[in-house]
Amino acid sequence: MDYLTDSVEKLYKQLVPSAIGSMLTATVASLIDTIVLSYYLGPVMLSSVSICMPIYMILNALALLIVSGGATLCATYIGKGDAMESNRYFTVSAFSVVFVGLLLTIAGNLFSEEMITILGANETVWQSTLDYAKVLMKFMIPLMLYCLMLFFVRFDSDPGLALFATGVCAVTNLVLDVLFVGPLNMGAAGAALATCLAYTIATAVGFTHFLKKKNTLRLQKGSFTFFRLKRILAAGLPLSFSQFGMAFTTSVFNGQIMRIAGELYVTVYAIITQLSMCALAFYEGIPQAAQPILAANFGAGNMDRVKKTMRTGVILELVVTGVCLVAYCLGAKIISGFFSITEGPLLTISMDGIRIFALSLPFTGLNMFGMYYLQARERVIPSAVISLLNGTVLMILCLLGLTVCFGAGGIWWTWFCAQALTMIYTVWAVERENRKENTNLF
Repeated sequence: MDYLTDSVEKLYKQLVPSAIGSMLTATVASLIDTIVLSYYLGPVMLSSVSICMPIYMILNALALLIVSGGATLCATYIGKGDAMESNRYFTVSAFSVVFVGLLLTIAGNLFSEEMITILGANETVWQSTLDYAKVLMKFMIPLMLYCLMLFFVRFDSDPGLALFATGVCAVTNLVLDVLFVGPLNMGAAGAALATCLAYTIATAVGFTHFLKKKNTLRLQKGSFTFFRLKRILAAGLPLSFSQFGMAFTTSVFNGQIMRIAGELYVTVYAIITQLSMCALAFYEGIPQAAQPILAANFGAGNMDRVKKTMRTGVILELVVTGVCLVAYCLGAKIISGFFSITEGPLLTISMDGIRIFALSLPFTGLNMFGMYYLQARERVIPSAVISLLNGTVLMILCLLGLTVCFGAGGIWWTWFCAQALTMIYTVWAVERENRKENTNLF
């Protein structure tokens, strides 16, 4: 792929399936865990996965902090025609990912009980949550390397392999989940082990790219400098903030919902979290596909291609929004049934929550694309603000305010209010950037 000369439509066709597929893998893995656990062990077991969800989010946040920043800078230097400097940023990213994964493994295994206590596990789900977390914390390095593989293999003109690896991950996870939780009766620990093994196998599949002749990624001696690491972290900060914010917000939601509404509402919140992640897989996958095109053309100063990339991406986001709105609103009962919720008050709560949440989706997609656009331009502060507003600050403020005013019924309106308010800032930030550069994207 040539980000500077290939048609934008062709590049999107090559990159979008891989980008969305990679985002969906994490979502599908977690979704499969929750469905299998609820089928074999009952809907209340969803609380264990929901409580452990911030662990995945923090892991993903740290991986994205390094990998998305490194990949953006690699693409920028490709646009400038400097392949050696591009590989230096790949080298720094690769070593940083392994080092952070090692630290997480050590800390997670030493402090598993303290960790799930902070995340909100109560006596009812304590043991199952601990079993899940202990297995998960043993696989931090493979999970971090999975993220590295997806970004750099896709950027290095091999999106088909990245997509195939995500497919391997999803299928492997499904087979092992059913085997470990069903016949082998391994409970929550089995679900976690199935997910982690699936990620590890998929990473190995993706890394076969480095054995191919088409591979241009090379480890460069003497690449690690504080300056390069600082640039990587700065470029990756906005997207990472989004994941850190989701982790913190999920913990706050679990605690607040448990206090004011009980375990039934936490179960429904776990379902909506899964649906939110499914939608975000598309909303983040499209701008992730656009990211190397934007970064390379910013580096080359080709603003016409930047404009076309933005317009095409926004159209794709709007199409996805329409599909998700229809699916979630009309399929709320069917979706609830997937999680073994088929009757009674819990079904009513679930259907109401899913349909109200769906109303936030039009704002979510545009906020995500605005954030990625600013990140590709290395505009750290405004893109980080968007990330913090929609993922943490406004989510928590809206949750607290709405539950005080409307009780448990206000929980499900949190997403709509937070995303709509964030959209005001997103539009202002993008327009301000365009005025500075005297450009008009649309």
